[in-house]
Amino acid sequence: MAEANDSQALAARLQKWADGKATLKEVRGYTDEELYSIARIGYFFYYQGKVEEARTVFQGLYAVNPLDPYFAKALGVVEMAAGNPAGALAAYDVCLKISPQDSAAYVGRAEVKLASNQRSAAVDDLRRAAQFVSPKDPLKDKVAALLQRLSKK
Repeated sequence: MAEANDSQALAARLQKWADGKATLKEVRGYTDEELYSIARIGYFFYYQGKVEEARTVFQGLYAVNPLDPYFAKALGVVEMAAGNPAGALAAYDVCLKISPQDSAAYVGRAEVKLASNQRSAAVDDLRRAAQFVSPKDPLKDKVAALLQRLSKK
C-alpha cells in the first residue's frame, strides 16, 4: 500500500512538472544543500580549466532548478568561457529575470556585450549594476573602473 501511495505521489509531482508548475528539484525532492554541493564541483571544474565539465554541471543544475538565479548566472560564466556568448547572454537574461537587482549578473552580461562589440548596451548594464551594488562589495570598484574606462572612448 505504501508503495502505491509513493507511486501516486511521484506521478502527481511529475504531472505538476509536466504542467510547468513544479521544478525537477521539487519532483525529485532535492535540497538546496545537495544542489549547492554539486555546484561546488562545477566551480572547481571551472577553476581547474575544465570548462566543458563545469558547463555540464551548471546546465544540469539549471535544468533541475531553473528558478535559482545563481545557477543561471554560473551558467552564463561558463557559457562565455566555452565560447558561447549567445548562451551566456541568455543565461544572464534568465538570472536577471529571476533576480532583477543582481549586480554581478549585470556586470557579467556587460562583459559579454563588450566582447560582442555592444558597447552602449554594456554601459547600460554597468549603470544598472552601479544602482544595485552594495557600497562594501568589491564589485563596486570594478563597475566604477569599467564605467570610467568606457566613458573615455
